[in-house]
Amino acid sequence: MPPRANEKRDIRPAAPDPTVQELLTLPLVRFLPLSAGDRLTGYGQTGDYVLAAAVKGNLTVSAYDHYALLDTGQAFLLKEPGNYTIQAVSDGVYLLLLLRGGLVSQLLSVCLNRGSALFHAGAAAVREAALSLAVLEDERGPAPGETASALAYTMLLKLRALPERPRTDAASPLVEAAAAIIQEEFPFLEGVDELAERLEVSAAHLGRVFTKKIGISPGKYITRVRIEYAKLLLRDPDTTISYVAEASGFANANYFAKVFRRETGMSPSEYLEGSPGPTSGNIPHFGI
Repeated sequence: MPPRANEKRDIRPAAPDPTVQELLTLPLVRFLPLSAGDRLTGYGQTGDYVLAAAVKGNLTVSAYDHYALLDTGQAFLLKEPGNYTIQAVSDGVYLLLLLRGGLVSQLLSVCLNRGSALFHAGAAAVREAALSLAVLEDERGPAPGETASALAYTMLLKLRALPERPRTDAASPLVEAAAAIIQEEFPFLEGVDELAERLEVSAAHLGRVFTKKIGISPGKYITRVRIEYAKLLLRDPDTTISYVAEASGFANANYFAKVFRRETGMSPSEYLEGSPGPTSGNIPHFGI
């Protein structure tokens, strides 16, 4: 990755001429080094294609009727997704691209299935296009729109040429289902035993396959998701510790404070006092 890849970075090429704009544009590239549990939301309107890639680490991408758990090296494309969410399952580096134009569907028509496409080795092509734009911006300022469109075109051709690879890992659907339940229902989950019961497997089996796939145990993942949500709530200066503890799924404020200090190195009160406010931080809302 470029020297600034360990920082969140937005690249916005200039707009191409109208003829090129109708065919294919790449108006935004986001470099996203995220910690496990970090969540970002956005909105993809009519004509938008949102492309997420896991350069390093595991990432979930979800929209109204789409869900994918990306391993390192994979990419996932959503067509006009409406509201969508990406969440880091593990510490890593991720990319998020916005594409527009009729060529996207034309080039990827064989890949798209009900408005989405998973590319098992697609992150490399996405990374190459993003890196090229980053280098151009560092050397000369915002890249010309025509250059960005040409890079996007090459990237789409490479994604289309990737061989299909059906899933052979029987644990993947189980891990995906577990991660989806955790992300959607973490305030109400009583723990790994309840999660395993709902998935109709033993807690020991769930722990083994989840840890092997994700790198941390399901219990640890639940905790991280709860802590990241609590940090988001703590950006409101009018909130209370008791409310944040309950809303995040902790049994009581004392236990929440103990876990929060263990995970962040500070108490909830210290984090609340030092918070820069609801518009900053590691879990921003953004729209593209």
